[in-house]
Amino acid sequence: MPVQNVQSILTTTFEDGTDRRKAFGAWGAVAGLASAGPLLGGLLVQGPGWRWAFFVFPSVCVPVLGATIWLIGGERHRAGFAQFDLPGAALATAGVLLLILGLVQAPGAGWGSTRTVGELAAAFVLLTAFAHNEQRSKNPLLPLSIFRVKSLAAADITPLIGFAGFIAAFFFLTLYMQNVLGYSPVKSGLAFLPAAIGAGAAARISPRLIGRLGTRPLLLAGSLTAAGGIYWLSRIPVNGSYLTDLLPGMVIMSFGLGAQSVAATIAANAGVPADKAGLAAALLNASQQVGGALGLAIFSAIATSRTSHLLAINTAMPEALTSGFQTALLAASTFLLVAAVIATRTTNTKGEARSSGDNENASAEAAARLQPEGKGA
Repeated sequence: MPVQNVQSILTTTFEDGTDRRKAFGAWGAVAGLASAGPLLGGLLVQGPGWRWAFFVFPSVCVPVLGATIWLIGGERHRAGFAQFDLPGAALATAGVLLLILGLVQAPGAGWGSTRTVGELAAAFVLLTAFAHNEQRSKNPLLPLSIFRVKSLAAADITPLIGFAGFIAAFFFLTLYMQNVLGYSPVKSGLAFLPAAIGAGAAARISPRLIGRLGTRPLLLAGSLTAAGGIYWLSRIPVNGSYLTDLLPGMVIMSFGLGAQSVAATIAANAGVPADKAGLAAALLNASQQVGGALGLAIFSAIATSRTSHLLAINTAMPEALTSGFQTALLAASTFLLVAAVIATRTTNTKGEARSSGDNENASAEAAARLQPEGKGA
């Protein structure tokens, strides 16, 4: 089931307050435990081969599909395909793909080369055309009016930048463990288990903290904690030790990941009427996915440039690789600091339960903010 569907179902099924916080906490804990994925991946790579990874999804999706049909009520309305914003989907997909391609290939082609400049310029044009299309479309893929919900943009940008740092950290640590320290795929996967446990534990604790403090302090603390953990990891030496150089930073980072994920999910759904819950959840999911892809592209370019420069002056491969990873991880920790700054602009919601009258008034106000300009209620 797509992540945005899960979030929208949780939002519409559980009312504001303790129940919704617990639901998102449980969901966040499961999502945090996904950090154990590297272990499963290592078992597959070292065992039957990486191609078997594609057989994992059907074995999981079939029982989930059955449970979904059994537990989740049917849709009341399904829009026809004719109403689908195909131009918007094409422009957004092409723009983001071209942007990522340009960033990934820039170290090899040269940042000032005609190819790189052309790809990045074309990506800008496509994304600008996407925004223009969304303003004019009768049934836009991303109604820009949703950003009238107070602090929604900041609540989505925070995890976008955060996931850019998180995904890059997992990626470069895997390369470091296997290409510098000589870990096997399975040993590398086992090394990430404490991070999975830490993220899951933080996600379980976060709803209680949100009930007392609100989402903004937790977003801020999670981003700063993750930044500190990744900064620790940016100091990895060539002959690093797991217990002293990797484990502390990974655990610190994982607590930040779990806290930020739950707080961002609740903050991004705060003040959104029920009929827009799917859109808000999809927007949050898209920001995380795009952030992860852009983060890998940006930080890979940084690491590659640093490593290539050192190899050009006859630096040994382990030293050159490690220095590239250090530089990329330092940049990733800086991204998390930026996420912390943006987190201060989000609405501080505790998800308190409202009376039925208050809920009706809040929904009416949010719906009014979402209406296109020039149209009455």
